[in-house]
Amino acid sequence: MIPVLFRTFIVYLLLHIVMQLMGKRQIAELEMSELITTLLLSELAVLPIENVNVPLAYAIVPIVTVVTLEIGSSVLLTHSGTLRARSANTPGILICRGEIDQQALSDNRMSLDEFFAALRQQGIADPREVEYAILETNGALSVIPRTEHRPVTPSDLAQSPAERGIMHLIISNGAVNRRSLALLGKDTAWLESLCRKRGLPLRDIFCLMCDDSGQSVLIPKSKKSTATRKNAKKR
Repeated sequence: MIPVLFRTFIVYLLLHIVMQLMGKRQIAELEMSELITTLLLSELAVLPIENVNVPLAYAIVPIVTVVTLEIGSSVLLTHSGTLRARSANTPGILICRGEIDQQALSDNRMSLDEFFAALRQQGIADPREVEYAILETNGALSVIPRTEHRPVTPSDLAQSPAERGIMHLIISNGAVNRRSLALLGKDTAWLESLCRKRGLPLRDIFCLMCDDSGQSVLIPKSKKSTATRKNAKKR
């Protein structure tokens, strides 16, 4: 049992490093070569775990080779437009200027039922509302609506609201996220001042978020959790 646990740990650690090198993607976002690499890695990783008579090197060497080929090919395709045009998949334009391209649907082996279902998942009930529909190389469908069906934006109304950026999690269950503070360009003195204004100590804050414009959202801990903590201190 010990050799199996050791082999499993080594293979897990190696695959963790390998997947970090390949980059973070969801399964649905994998391109063809990445999917093939992932399937190969899973098969190679199982060999020394299932059979203790198989040396670890029989998995480590092929895994390193496959990942090297994947990363090397990605680098070549990134820096060579000719290779990218010849070997990489290209997006398929299924709707172009409001017209459904029947040949493109056929080339991508997509039926109308599948196509309309993909449009509905994008919130489009009528294909006539679409200016462009593009089947990306990772299988996702990108939809650009016609101008009259796009949501109204501040620029359409000749307005220029301030950019709010994203919400940064500053306090999570009483713990301060110093990285988020640094991203906001704030320090602990600013945080303590904000808490004093809200009349709550750090330990009684369940969640504190703040965006780039300075707008903050504070959620105090529930009375039940606060009472539990106080009772624990008394004991």
